[in-house]
Amino acid sequence: MSKWPISMFPISVLLLAPPRYSYTEAGAVVAVMLLANAVSGPTRGRQATRRGPGPVLRVCLVGYLVGITGIGLCATLGEPLPFLLASALLMGAFFPPASILLRSHWTAVDRDLGHLTSANALESALMDLSLITGPVLAGWLSTSFAAVLPLAVIGALMALAVVLLTALPDRTDHATSVSPVPERAAGILRAPLVMLFAAQFLFCAALAATEVSLPIYAQQRFQASASGWFLAALSTGSMVGALALGLLRGSRLTRLPALLVFLAAGTCGVGAAMSLRPLVVALACVPAGLVVGSIFARFFSVVGTVTPPGTDHEVQGWANSMTTVGFAGGSFGGTALAEAFGMTALLLCAPVLALVAAALSAPAQAQSPS
Repeated sequence: MSKWPISMFPISVLLLAPPRYSYTEAGAVVAVMLLANAVSGPTRGRQATRRGPGPVLRVCLVGYLVGITGIGLCATLGEPLPFLLASALLMGAFFPPASILLRSHWTAVDRDLGHLTSANALESALMDLSLITGPVLAGWLSTSFAAVLPLAVIGALMALAVVLLTALPDRTDHATSVSPVPERAAGILRAPLVMLFAAQFLFCAALAATEVSLPIYAQQRFQASASGWFLAALSTGSMVGALALGLLRGSRLTRLPALLVFLAAGTCGVGAAMSLRPLVVALACVPAGLVVGSIFARFFSVVGTVTPPGTDHEVQGWANSMTTVGFAGGSFGGTALAEAFGMTALLLCAPVLALVAAALSAPAQAQSPS
């Protein structure tokens, strides 16, 4: 329930805003929401640790619903852009920390079961499923009924997710989470965790750069309708790979640096296929995506093993922020790079970022027993 709103929001805004607003202004609304979500993520995670998940979820839900209602009303009535951006800022700042709490819960489950990665693999597979179905659902609701309807559905889905999450047991050790702020910050910012965050940022940037290259390629080949099929093939491969590799345990091939190297090879394969027919590109996207879900799962599992006691929610907040900022940076940087230097420069970018992420993740992976 909490993943569909994330995948539905960008396309919902892009279909709602025009013709009253330009595509650039609609993109700014999405960017402001994502940035506010990323910046406030650690704070919401910290508050969930201090006050418990229930109160934080309920307060955040109120702000979130006010923000998304403001976006719908402002866009429908054609209000000035600053009102729309302010609503997006409010929505992002109060985004209920569903992903943070779920990741903390699954990490605790995996840790209790002997550092398995199956729970985090399932979480990544569900995210891939939402990325395949969410945009399709939002597009159908917007074009078949009303352009504002997807925002109402997004709000209802998030409200339902909050209701379900408040019934989830809090597995955080609050007895160890009352240390002073300087001591807690020093524990969180230790070297392996910082390098892991940097690797996560680069991985998400590499993935976003690959994802923006596919629609650009489709438009350059005058087959824009194929864009969705390329992204669906990437997400399908990711979902299948996450479930398959998540069941493996102890293999060096499923360790984080190795998976990132595989991603670099996969993005190179997609780049090579772009010199051929679009059908070949779609086929190349499936194996390229096989490790994506597993990388997400492995990142959050390794983060869990190097997290200082009592800081699960806060650390997951930082990890969630790195994901959001990485995708935003990769999307913006990828499109700018393609426009300035062409597709070749963009295709060379993603493998390099993935390889650097593999090097940065090695120290933290070495501390992980899985």
